Amino acid sequence: MIALPSIAFGGFSGSAKGVTARQVGGRSILSVRSWPTGVATAAQVVRRASISKITKSYKTLTADQMLQWEKLAQHTSGASVFGQKAQLSAINLYVRLNANRVMAGESIIADAPLSMEAVPNVDYEAVVVTPELVAFSNINRQASPYKLVVKMSSPQSAGISSGWSKTVIITTEAEDDWGVTDVTTFYLKTLGVKPVSGQKIFVETYWMNTENGFVGEAFRDSVICVGEGEEASAGLAKRVKLTLANTDPEETHVSSFVLDYSTGGPVVQHDAVLLGHSNVASSVVKYPEKLDAALLVRSMCAGRGCGEDGNLKPQSYVVTMYNSWDGTEVSYSHRGGDYRKPTEVFGPGVIYQE
Repeated sequence: MIALPSIAFGGFSGSAKGVTARQVGGRSILSVRSWPTGVATAAQVVRRASISKITKSYKTLTADQMLQWEKLAQHTSGASVFGQKAQLSAINLYVRLNANRVMAGESIIADAPLSMEAVPNVDYEAVVVTPELVAFSNINRQASPYKLVVKMSSPQSAGISSGWSKTVIITTEAEDDWGVTDVTTFYLKTLGVKPVSGQKIFVETYWMNTENGFVGEAFRDSVICVGEGEEASAGLAKRVKLTLANTDPEETHVSSFVLDYSTGGPVVQHDAVLLGHSNVASSVVKYPEKLDAALLVRSMCAGRGCGEDGNLKPQSYVVTMYNSWDGTEVSYSHRGGDYRKPTEVFGPGVIYQE
């Protein structure tokens, strides 16, 4: 919608074909109706349907509830038009806040929020885009009821300087995983196209208070898609994760195995099922190739196994990684509790020796 000042339509309000005239703050404003230029995505269709439902629900409010929304609208403004904040009506505010809540998976609220609390600004270290990865690093997380809203564009020419009008909401469900917020799946599902090396992605992010639907200031950013393997140069420390794949099955005594290194923190995440071997209270995972020396650490982790009485027996293990002449070994040595086979080891392990 394009708002234009008008002298010819002074004092006139109404619509004629694609033009609507209205009075705002003593001035006449002409609004030219905009029409969609492309096929709506599934997410856009759902959002438009929810807005229609929310708009109709306003008529079901009681007189007192409508009065609450009118009072709140008097202290709330919309986007600036020619340097002046646009005044929102009660129904506009009702639809706006509830549309935000529904988008975040919340229900429609009939009662107007009692106050307008300030919403925090988004703060992160970097946003990195490759053909296979779209992620943020080190977002300053906010506790519930705040959710991060992420808007992104499809790949654009690197020469475009302003493409935020092309951004669409890809998620309100982004989760932080040890300093990395991976939104790749949401990006591909919403936009249906992979990022292209050398092209630009426009990004908008803001926090939403899901209790009342108010949102914070949108932070705008843009990033050039880099090639695979260039995450570190773009500002994202690549996560290291060891799995059961590529291990030597003849010298490995586990049925499942994941060893996940934190990005920067002295912590590894253990998730494995130990089968034990011979008469030794330990299990070994063998990699035929030697790992980088920086990955060879020692930590501890918790474990649990089922006893003969059917109860779980808590245990503790020391985990040691070292290079041997023919590869790398990860050794889980039993240190405390009633040793059982098989045993599940899990949770974070603080690295106490490198």
